[in-house]
Amino acid sequence: MNFHQLYIFQMAASHLNFSRAAEAMEITQPAVSIQIQELEKFLGITLFYRRPRGLRITEAGNAVLAYAQQIFALSTQLVDTIQEMEDLQTGHLVLGASTTPAEYVLPSVVGRFRQIYPGIHVELVIGNTRTIMQRILDREMDLGMVGDNVEEYARELEMVEFQDDEIVLVSAPDHPVTTLNRPSVKQVMELGLVAREVGSLTRQSAERHFQQLGLVPKIAIELGSNQAIKQAATAGGGIGIISRLGITAELKAGMLVVLDVEGWECRRPLTLIQPKDRYLSPSQHAFREFLMAERASFTDMATTS
Repeated sequence: MNFHQLYIFQMAASHLNFSRAAEAMEITQPAVSIQIQELEKFLGITLFYRRPRGLRITEAGNAVLAYAQQIFALSTQLVDTIQEMEDLQTGHLVLGASTTPAEYVLPSVVGRFRQIYPGIHVELVIGNTRTIMQRILDREMDLGMVGDNVEEYARELEMVEFQDDEIVLVSAPDHPVTTLNRPSVKQVMELGLVAREVGSLTRQSAERHFQQLGLVPKIAIELGSNQAIKQAATAGGGIGIISRLGITAELKAGMLVVLDVEGWECRRPLTLIQPKDRYLSPSQHAFREFLMAERASFTDMATTS
C-alpha cells in the first residue's frame, strides 16, 4: 500500500474538498484527485461520492479512514518514542481520568512527576469512564484512571487497581444529623441526599450499596461536580455522597464531617487502565512506574483523613 496516497486520502476526508486538502498539503488539486483515484483502484472501492457541492465519504471510505487514523497515530508514536529515548528529556503524555481521580489523585502526581522530568508535557483530560476507555482503545490517550472496574472492556484493557476509594456520607457540622448517635442509613436518607449526576461512578457505587441494603436512595439534590456536592453539603442542603479523597481540606477546616452511619461501608477501586496490546513509550512507562510508586502515599492519606 502507498502510505502517501493514504495520507492524502485522510487529508481529503478531513476537509471533504480536494482543493482545500491540496492547499493544506501545498500540492495541486489534480495531484490530490489522481492519488485518490489510484488508492481507490488499489483497494477496489469508492472512497468518496463526488458531488457539485463537495465530497461525501462512503461507508467503505469511513472504514479506510478509521484505519488510516490508527496507522498515522502509530507513526506519530514511533517518532515520539525515538525522540524520548534520550534520557526522557522530551515527551508527551495524554492521560484520561474520570472526575474523582482527575481532581484528587492525578494532579499532584503529575506535579511531582514533572519535577523529575520537566521536559515531558502532560495533558490530563477529564471525561466519563466509558469515554475515557474508548479513547484509550482508539489510541487518543496513553493511560487512564477511572473509579471502578468495567468488565466489558477486560479483554482489551489491562486494569490494575491503584487504590481503594471510600464513598462517605458527609454533612455540615451543625446539621441536625450530627446529633444522632450512629443513625441508620434509612434515617440519613430521609434527610435528603446530595449526589452526583446519573452516570457518575461515585453515584453508581453508592446506589449499588443502597440496593444491597434493600433501599432506594432519595436524591434531594443532583449536581454535576464534586465541588458542587461539597458546597451544597457545607451549606446544610443535605447529606453529601462523595469520595473521602475529595474532602481532606474540608475535614481539616471543620467545614464538613464524615457521618458514622450504621451499615454504611461503601468502597470502590480507582483503576489504572491501558491497552493490553500497546507498547508503552519511555515517558508513558516512566509515568506508570512513578504513579504506582506513589500508591502508598495515597493509601496513607485516605486512611488518616
